[in-house]
Amino acid sequence: MPGQGATTVPDACFLPSVEYRTRHCLRTMSEQGNEFYQFLQDSVRSGELRRLVFSGPAQAADAIIRVDVRPVTLRGQVHYQFASRTATQEFHANRHAEDALLECRQLLDGRFRNARAEAGSGQLEATLAKSGRWALRRTTTTNAAVPVPDSHNAQRNYLIPEGIPCPFLIHTGVMNASGTVRASQFRKFRQINRFLEFIQDIADALPENRPIEVIDFGCGKSYLTFATHYLLTQVLKKPCRILGLDRRADVVATCSAIRDTLQLEGLSFATGEIAGFRPNTSPDMVISLHACDTATDDALAQSVQWGARVILAVPCCQHEMNQLMTGNPLPPLTSYGITRERFCTLATDSMRASLMTAAGYQSQILEFIDMEHTPKNLLLRCVRRAASPEESRGLVPSRLQEIEHFRNGLNLPPLTLERKLREHFLSGESQQPPDTRDQITPLPSLSDSAGDAS
Repeated sequence: MPGQGATTVPDACFLPSVEYRTRHCLRTMSEQGNEFYQFLQDSVRSGELRRLVFSGPAQAADAIIRVDVRPVTLRGQVHYQFASRTATQEFHANRHAEDALLECRQLLDGRFRNARAEAGSGQLEATLAKSGRWALRRTTTTNAAVPVPDSHNAQRNYLIPEGIPCPFLIHTGVMNASGTVRASQFRKFRQINRFLEFIQDIADALPENRPIEVIDFGCGKSYLTFATHYLLTQVLKKPCRILGLDRRADVVATCSAIRDTLQLEGLSFATGEIAGFRPNTSPDMVISLHACDTATDDALAQSVQWGARVILAVPCCQHEMNQLMTGNPLPPLTSYGITRERFCTLATDSMRASLMTAAGYQSQILEFIDMEHTPKNLLLRCVRRAASPEESRGLVPSRLQEIEHFRNGLNLPPLTLERKLREHFLSGESQQPPDTRDQITPLPSLSDSAGDAS
C-alpha cells in the first residue's frame, strides 16, 4: 500500500515486455554480479531478505534514481514491494518472489551502479566499476533473527521498538520502566521514529572512516538529539560526536544530567544561538527543528557555509514573507488571513528547498508527522551533491532565476536565506573546502516520499 503522496502505477511501468526480459536477463554477468544475485536469491527463497536498495543510475537520463525493495505480507502471502523513485514522485508495485528476483536481475544488469542487500545472515554491497565488474563488500551477522515481513494491517516496526525499555526514552518520560510507551507520549514516540527513518535513509551520505559530527540547533528537551545518538551508535554502529545547542540554560542542564546518568559518549550540550555559532569542527549533519521564523534560514545558511553533508530542518512560524508581501497579489488565495498565511508558509519552504538545490544540495520537502497532530509537519532534507563545474562557481543561475521570477510576481524582495546565500557565495568563502578530513564523493540518491525536488 503506497505511503501518503505515493502513486500506484500499472505493472507495465515496472516490468518490460517478456521479449526484453528474456533477452536481457540471459546476458552473462560478471562472477561478482552473479555472487550478489545468488545471495539475493538465497535470501528471498529462505525468507531472510530484509531490505534491498538500488541507487546511482548508470545513465544520467534514467528517470528512476533509486529503487527500494522490502518484504510485505498481502493476504497471508509474502510479496516484495518495489518503491521506485524519480526526482519528484514515488511509485509502488508488489511482486511475488520469482517475479521480484527477475526484476532485481534486470536492475543489476547495468541499470544501477550500487546495490545493497540486507538479510538475516548479514549484508552484501555491490558497486559497479567502469570495467563492468562488480566489487563486493560483505558484512556478516551472527545469530540474527529472521524478520517477519511487514503486513499492511500489522503493527508497524519501529527503529526504536515498543515494549523494549529504551533508557533515553525512559528518562525523557516517553516510556515507563517496562518499555511501555505512555499514552500521552505516543505521538512523540511516532515522531521520534519517523525522524530516525529520515536519517537512516541517507546514512550512506555520512562518512564511514571517522566519527560523524552532528549539531542540533535549538535542541530543547533533546528527544531527537538523544534519538540521533541512539540510531548512530546502537543501530548503525557508527561513532559520532553530537552537540545539542539551545539558548535556555535550564534545558541544557537537564539534558546534560540525563547524558551523564546514561553515560552516553560523544554527546554534549551547550548554551548558545544559531546565528554566529562557530563549531570546533565542521559538522557532517545539521539538525534544526522548529527554529522560529528566520532562525531556520540562519541554520540553513550556516550549514551551507560549513559544507554540511546532510541537513534536516523543520521550519516554524514563517512570518517573513507574509510581512513583506504588500497588497493582495493572488486573489482570492491571499484575500483571507488563514489562506494567506498558509500560502506564505508553503511558498517560503518551497523557495528554501530551491535555494538549497541552487547551493549544491539534493533537496526534498517531506511530511514529518501527520497533519492531524500538528500543522508544522514539513521537513526539509538536503544532501550535498558532488559539485558540478556550474555549482563550483556559486549558486546555480537557473534555480535563482526560477526563484526571482516567482518573487517578482508577488512583488517581494529577496528573503533572508536568499540574501545570506548570495552574500556567502559572493564573498568567495565557498571557494575554500569546508572540510579537508576526507574527500567528498558522489552521494547516493535520496529516497522516501513524493514531494521531492531534485
